[in-house]
Amino acid sequence: MTMVHTRRPKVSWLAPVLPAVVMGLTACGSAGVSGSAAPAPSQSVSPASASPQTQPASGAVTLEAALERWVTQILQEKYTEACLSGAPVLPAGQDAEKLCKSPTALGSAKSLREAWAKPGVKLPPQGEVEVTEVAAKGTEVTVPDTAVKLDGQTLRSLELIGATGDTGSFSLTFKMQKHEGAWYVQGFDLKF
Repeated sequence: MTMVHTRRPKVSWLAPVLPAVVMGLTACGSAGVSGSAAPAPSQSVSPASASPQTQPASGAVTLEAALERWVTQILQEKYTEACLSGAPVLPAGQDAEKLCKSPTALGSAKSLREAWAKPGVKLPPQGEVEVTEVAAKGTEVTVPDTAVKLDGQTLRSLELIGATGDTGSFSLTFKMQKHEGAWYVQGFDLKF
């Protein structure tokens, strides 16, 4: 009788990314590393913190703009800024400052950048981040990495550069949430 051992191929880039992302998701609940996009003019700022003229709100009018800015911030290594921009949609009682400066959250953001910043791909501001229009029904939407492009290539195609083995079940999605009229990146989910 012959025994056949099957080996499950691995997605090579996930090796350095997975521990940081999983730890980030664990440390942050399901929020992971949060962020958002261009300021929403209707977002109010409490008088105690600052006036709307001196401190823009962190939300965006559209979910596409929120995700474009967040991905751009990650690519420009503005990890804490990207994370803090999602503070309005963090679970109640979670300290955004502490979370966003944690080694786990920073490691997750750096791992995402490494997965997207590939040789020959222009990064912002030279390379543009674009998000395909997403139909938003309600206040929570999930956006796949295939809907986000950097320098004309989807984030998924960039993530899979150098990957080996079966990548069919791999997926990265961004969780978007609308709060008080503005959109935010609440977090991301990585599955494989």
